[in-house]
Amino acid sequence: MEELSQRKLMLLKKITRKTYCTMEELTQQFKLSRETIRKELLPLEASGLIIREHGKIRYKNTRENAEVLESLGVLSKAQRHHRILQLLGENKEMRITTLAGKLKVSVITLRNDLATLELEGKVIRKHGSAALFVSSVGTLEGPDREIPARIKILGQHTIMHISPGERIFLDSGEVSQFVASSVPPYSNIMILTNSMQTLEVLQSRNYAYPVMTTGCSVSIQERRFRLVQSKELDKSVEIDKAFICCSSYAAHTFFLDNGDDIATIEAVCRRAKRIYIILDSKFLDLQGNNPFDHRKFLSKVQEVLIDDGIGSFRANILFARQDPLVICGHDFTYRNAGQQQHRIGFLVNKDRNYFVQAVHNSLLDAIRACNSISLVIRECNGDYTSTVDNFNILLDERVDLIIDYSLCMESLMYIGEKCLERNIRLISVDYMAPGAIYFGANNATAGRIAGEHAAAYIKEHWDGKLEQLLVLGKYGHEPITKLRISSALEFIGSQIEMNHNALHMIEWGHPTNNPTQELVKLLKDIPKEDHMLIMAFNLRHLLASYDIILQYREGKNTIIVGQNHTRQIEELMKLRDSPIIGCVHYNPEGYGERIMDLALRMLNNADVNPLNYTNLTWLERQHE
Repeated sequence: MEELSQRKLMLLKKITRKTYCTMEELTQQFKLSRETIRKELLPLEASGLIIREHGKIRYKNTRENAEVLESLGVLSKAQRHHRILQLLGENKEMRITTLAGKLKVSVITLRNDLATLELEGKVIRKHGSAALFVSSVGTLEGPDREIPARIKILGQHTIMHISPGERIFLDSGEVSQFVASSVPPYSNIMILTNSMQTLEVLQSRNYAYPVMTTGCSVSIQERRFRLVQSKELDKSVEIDKAFICCSSYAAHTFFLDNGDDIATIEAVCRRAKRIYIILDSKFLDLQGNNPFDHRKFLSKVQEVLIDDGIGSFRANILFARQDPLVICGHDFTYRNAGQQQHRIGFLVNKDRNYFVQAVHNSLLDAIRACNSISLVIRECNGDYTSTVDNFNILLDERVDLIIDYSLCMESLMYIGEKCLERNIRLISVDYMAPGAIYFGANNATAGRIAGEHAAAYIKEHWDGKLEQLLVLGKYGHEPITKLRISSALEFIGSQIEMNHNALHMIEWGHPTNNPTQELVKLLKDIPKEDHMLIMAFNLRHLLASYDIILQYREGKNTIIVGQNHTRQIEELMKLRDSPIIGCVHYNPEGYGERIMDLALRMLNNADVNPLNYTNLTWLERQHE
């Protein structure tokens, strides 16, 4: 294929990042005429890279084209991640510099990609190299037998309930072994087990954190660690969450596959703070020999997880009202209510970053206290089509109220108008739909808090002098980020004298500029002795820039102010020479309780404020 011009590369890059583009989109973004765009697209179409039909321009996704994109260095992030996994699968372990060279990206970009994949449990980073994280799930049923879809679904939903740093119990069930094989590395999760199989799974993947076993005796034949009757776990053992896989269920009774496990499981349940019972729908209505009296621990049972081999109607007949039943599907969850009065639909973004997962889990915690609420969860990709499709499924479920946490701005008008048309109550989280009750951040206040602390530091340490101000953001800032930025800059401008030319912007996702190269060039051009404030409005942008900032800036003359506190930022702030002086915290762990309070009041026709805000706090840098 002949070498492409920079303009063609930019057009191709834009097209590959969306399901499809239109001519109008391309002319507006690149400020070119339709005829010029058409001429630039002709060679791309002739080479088979793109398809034009019915006014839509699409990238033709083939392995050959993926190799072309790789050679051109225009892979999207998702395509790049997929290619990294392919290369590591073919080569077992590769140097980071080699990977970066193959993908035609900077080493810093490649390191950020690997950090994301590592958090997802797909790769393991080593000193200067990376390797594929090989899951041990093959040991569950032998290398030649695929794990049933229902086990994967239950395992994936189980993992969503586990947070870094927790202490959990996993038994011998297939789902527990799936979880043991899939818990991300470097998650600092202590695991207690009574199963040799689960222990072998952890051993095969060289699990890095403490693993403990129950029992004062070992059954080689049954491959179990056991407590004798009336024995308790060691006093030093603490369990945040216990996951109990039951072998069958009938007549409102759960059964275990081995009667000798009952003493151990009950001792675990007595010690655990929270209990999750897991059941394969294949074994419903089957009378077992070893009943597990879960009612003794009902106050601790958070959920009874079952796959979608059973529908909600049959589930209401088979299960006791007091059992907190949750039916789990590939992209949905249905929570049964003991005495259903209302059904709530929860539309949530699939992006399981720290913040979204914390909000999701806090809502589940809050709704468990409401015996009269059934919850239907639909997961979407955050784009218009996926969001609207899943929203319409919630409408078909005849829900009384919808909580929209799709984070899709394009669908807000559709969702708002549909809810008004159907007379369905709507709570919008973080993004505001027409006619909805809003819960989320007061973004003007969030920006001002960042500006206040930045200005205070500049006054105290730099005599009120600021020569350079850099904003790290995303191209075409959406309204929320724009409001935070403008509010922060407005306050700083009112307190600090600053040259108009001192403001710089680095934008990720720009159609023509490489943000890493732009950042390096800017930092090289700015004198190191200049006092510089860097404001980051997105965790990923801050992490992508952090090493570059340390490389080109002097710590005493540079400070970073962050938005949206996470544990990753917290760890960076602990470093002795960290330039991050603090971060605005949106307290996602408190979202669920506040949202459910709003929902219950709305369902009871009580008056609620149209705008409701999370608690914003400022977290200072704490050096170790």
